[in-house]
Amino acid sequence: MQSSMPNPPPTLIEQAYDAILGAICDGRLAPSTRLNQDELAASLGISRQPVGQALSLLKWQGFVRDTGRRGLIVAPIDPDFFRAVYQLREALDSLAATLAAQRCTRADAAEGRKLLAEGKAALRNGRIDALIDADMRFHLWVCDVAGNPLLLEAMRLYWNHLRRAMGEALRDPAAQKRIWEEHEAVLRTIAARDPVAASRSAGEHAREAGKTMARAIPTPSARALRGIIPLRPTRPPKGTSRHKA
Repeated sequence: MQSSMPNPPPTLIEQAYDAILGAICDGRLAPSTRLNQDELAASLGISRQPVGQALSLLKWQGFVRDTGRRGLIVAPIDPDFFRAVYQLREALDSLAATLAAQRCTRADAAEGRKLLAEGKAALRNGRIDALIDADMRFHLWVCDVAGNPLLLEAMRLYWNHLRRAMGEALRDPAAQKRIWEEHEAVLRTIAARDPVAASRSAGEHAREAGKTMARAIPTPSARALRGIIPLRPTRPPKGTSRHKA
């Protein structure tokens, strides 16, 4: 019998990346907050170099922006960017649900019902971070049952951006309740192995989530955006791995 090798511990760059990204996504580092490399290094108990590498990667992924004289800041929540993400998510979610309905087994459906129950428990608890985590696990379950690794990779790529928007949208208790009612509809159609209904329910869910996000995130003023470089694809920084967000 082969013995499983333990995973190597995260590097200092990975530790810094995960810590800063987590603080950005859960709001401890608010949008437009100035990022001081020395202060971040001191708070993490590591040297400046891995923090600098982590910030370079976060900048490439769109979580951090360079404003010139002000230096690096946490990227503002840009409604246009998140609108584009939710439009993409609508197409991907519909496809994932279609494929999942074609492949769903009884064991898969049982796992989905377990995740749904966990989500409803988080709903009763009312903690936003628990709701976001439960939401992520449900959607990753759909992608996993779909059996297409590219869908799973795309979901992971955009999930941390979505976490930032969801933190705003889920402050509304009505939105919290509706999301899990829609998840229940998605699960029901997938478990019934009805690809057409699954595609429709998943697409409607993503579309409603996008509308909720649009209402929750205020349009930034021209003053708030002054000096901020627009989000656009760039080459990954040298000396860093392409750690997906």
